Amino acid sequence: MAPSLMLPKLTMTPFRVMALVAGVAAVCLVFSALTTTGRQAKLGKAFEQVSTLDKRDLSGRTMAEPNFWRNFDFRSEQIPSQVNEAAQKVHVTNHTINIMGSNTFYREAQPPEGVASSGEVVVLLHGAAFNSKTWLDLHTIDLLAGMGHRVIAIDLPGFGKTPGPLTGDRADYLHSLLSNLKVTHPILVSPSMSGQFSILFINKYPQDLAGFVPVAPVSTQLIKEKAPELRVPTLIIYGENDRTLGHSSRDDLLRIPTSQDIEIPQAKHPAYLDNPNLFHTLLYNFIKQVHAHRASA
Repeated sequence: MAPSLMLPKLTMTPFRVMALVAGVAAVCLVFSALTTTGRQAKLGKAFEQVSTLDKRDLSGRTMAEPNFWRNFDFRSEQIPSQVNEAAQKVHVTNHTINIMGSNTFYREAQPPEGVASSGEVVVLLHGAAFNSKTWLDLHTIDLLAGMGHRVIAIDLPGFGKTPGPLTGDRADYLHSLLSNLKVTHPILVSPSMSGQFSILFINKYPQDLAGFVPVAPVSTQLIKEKAPELRVPTLIIYGENDRTLGHSSRDDLLRIPTSQDIEIPQAKHPAYLDNPNLFHTLLYNFIKQVHAHRASA
C-alpha cells in the first residue's frame, strides 16, 4: 500500500469508544426520523400545533392566537377505534341536586376502567324538544367518557326530570350547579334553547369556561357587544338547512375572535341528530385541542 494511503493506527481509548458509539447512534436517529410516517408523524404535527401558543391571560391559562381557532381543521382526525370499544364499557349514573330551589336531574359518566382520565369535563345542555336522555340515546355521553373525559348531561329546569320554572338568574344557576358538582373550566355544549343559560353564562363568567360548543343557540344577540373581547375557544356548529337561527346565531358568535363555524351538510336545526358521526368527530378534535392548549399552560 502506498504511504500516502496508510492511516495511523489509533489507540481505542474509552473516550474514543464513547465518541464512536455516539456517532453511530446519531446516524440511526437521523435515519429513523427520515423514514418514520403515520402515527409518529401525527405526534410531530400535534407538538408543532402546541408550539404556536404564545399568550397567557391573567389566570395563567394559555391561549392560542385567534388564527389557530379560526383555521384548525376539526375534521382532521377520526375517532380512534379504541374509543368506540371503551365507550361500550361506560357506566352512566343518574343523580339529583338542588340548585337555587330547582331539584336538578343530571346524568354523569366517568372514563371506564383502563382509560386514563384527561382531566377535562364536558357539560351537555339540550334544546327545548330534548333533555339529557338525548345524549344518552345518541351515545354522546358514552363516547366522550370513552375518550377519557368526565361527562355531565343536565335536564334544565322545566325539562326532562327537572321541574320548573327556575326562579333566579340563569347564569348564576349554571354557575352554582358547576360549583356544587366541583366542575372547573368545563367544555360546555349548548344547543338551541339552552342558549338562554349558556349565552348568559359566557357573558357573565367567561373565565370559567375552557371551551364552548354552541349548536344554533338562542339569545346570541345578547353577546354581540362583548363577543370581540372574549377569548374562549368556540366551535360553532349548525345545520345546512337551519337557515334562520342557525345562520343568525353563527353570525353573532363569529364575533368571538377565538371561534370557528362548521356547517353540517344537509342537517336541520338539531344538526347532531342528522350526522352524529361528524358531530362526535368535531367534538373529539375540538376537545383534544383545548386539552393540548390547557396542558401547555
